[in-house]
Amino acid sequence: MSTLLSLQLVTGPVVEPVSLLMAKRQLRVDFPDDDILIGAYITAARQFCEKYTHRAFFNQTWLRTLDFFPLAWGEETLNPASRVDYPFHFWEQITIDIPRANLVSVTSITYIDGNNVTQTLDPASYYVDTTSTPGRIVPSNSNIWPETSTFIPGSVRITFVAGSYGDGVEVNTCPMTIVQAILLLVGHMYENREDTSVLNLKNIPLGVKALLDTEKVVMWSYR
Repeated sequence: MSTLLSLQLVTGPVVEPVSLLMAKRQLRVDFPDDDILIGAYITAARQFCEKYTHRAFFNQTWLRTLDFFPLAWGEETLNPASRVDYPFHFWEQITIDIPRANLVSVTSITYIDGNNVTQTLDPASYYVDTTSTPGRIVPSNSNIWPETSTFIPGSVRITFVAGSYGDGVEVNTCPMTIVQAILLLVGHMYENREDTSVLNLKNIPLGVKALLDTEKVVMWSYR
């Protein structure tokens, strides 16, 4: 399949890993005048950290679109016991990766059929692997991916929920390394409010990227 990646945020997280109070204490700010500004910095810092690590920190809904389903080998998928050693990387050929860690659930998979009608796949026809990073979707045993309409870009639409550290409200397992990285970025944005500076700025040792590298997901390709 093409390695072109089409990924869109549908619904963001309900809370941030860093609260306004925590950020203000990091900045040593004890007045409310800059609360809106600091809140924007928190979100911007979190978005940068998520893109750098290829993660969604708290649960959020995303849409991945494909031009067509991965092709199956022959008329039906293989028995799961035969997939591991099957030649030509059969397993990889039928797998859809979800390039936003961690996959929590798949809300729906729709596609445009040969009559240009949008169809929704029965969840029983595919298996969702939420234990791998990235998450994976494959046809369930004895099923194959359906044929889509004549080439229509984005004809397959996968809506899913991703979140590495819970929803942030009832479950919050966000590592302090990520929290500290966000705080460092917020501090930088607060102190440097323009794109240029007369100062010769340098990254501090064990700074933002060093902290994020402890949680970064390396993804070699997209399918």
